[in-house]
Amino acid sequence: MLGNASLIPPPADVTQAIALAYFEGLEAIKGRSAPAGLLYHYCDANALLSIFQHRQVWATDARYLNDSKELVSLFGNVARHLELASSETERYVRTQLMNVADFAPKFGVNVIGLSSYAACFSEDGDVLSQWRAYGSDGMGFAIGFEPRELGALCDGGTGSLKRMIYGGVAEEQIITDYFGKIVRALTPIEGAFARYGYPSMTFDAWLQLRMSEFLHEVAFECKHPAFHEEREWRILASGGDIRFRASNNRIAPYKSLDMSSSVTPSLMPVKQIVIGPRADKVESLKALTFLSDALGYGHSGIAIRYSSAPYR
Repeated sequence: MLGNASLIPPPADVTQAIALAYFEGLEAIKGRSAPAGLLYHYCDANALLSIFQHRQVWATDARYLNDSKELVSLFGNVARHLELASSETERYVRTQLMNVADFAPKFGVNVIGLSSYAACFSEDGDVLSQWRAYGSDGMGFAIGFEPRELGALCDGGTGSLKRMIYGGVAEEQIITDYFGKIVRALTPIEGAFARYGYPSMTFDAWLQLRMSEFLHEVAFECKHPAFHEEREWRILASGGDIRFRASNNRIAPYKSLDMSSSVTPSLMPVKQIVIGPRADKVESLKALTFLSDALGYGHSGIAIRYSSAPYR
């Protein structure tokens, strides 16, 4: 809906408070992204060899991952995270947030070019569901990376680390905190929202745009609770060329993410490899030991252990 010349810009302190809510909200989320240990990438034998030979993992367009609610799970939860509003400002803010939540999933799915490329990891190197889905049905491996030594995540790197949120209290806290800050920012102009805007945009439209910017950032880190067992972390890849591969009878866009070590760039910060529960333990141990030695990690430079899952 277009505005008109009779509208006046909102007060500077209001727009500044709304901008601050955005930055403070994202900073709070960023505080969750400090893993306590290794992050594991589950893969089959072919992928493991490719990763070690090229020091790269594939960061796939998030819309092509295995969660049908990818990038939209958050929007379906906004209503339940917000209590019924009491004041006029609370009702107004809730309405604007709900309008964004209703529209955003349809917008994101159909727009070309607004893609997020993610390489997926788990903080647990021995999860049966991960073996089944990504570790060649238990015949594969889980590569344990030390994220603090990953060049892509250091200053000047092309990746950013995200810890996935599976609904619940963590997601609710993010939404309610943001809601509260927007309400406080708008309370001084309660009852006068229709007066404000710009020649090309009403205040409603402007506020929804600001809210959409925040919710889309958060949505990258939110998944359906059904996937909570994965304990997933992601590295989002920025820059680099978009390439394509065949995946589940689809053509999936991806980017190559450099996994070189910030300490020794000719290697990766791989500290451990977990052998899948259905893989041949003796053969796998022998091959991985020779491989790590041949590539410069040393005969015992990478700890190798077996899955404890009794899966056959």
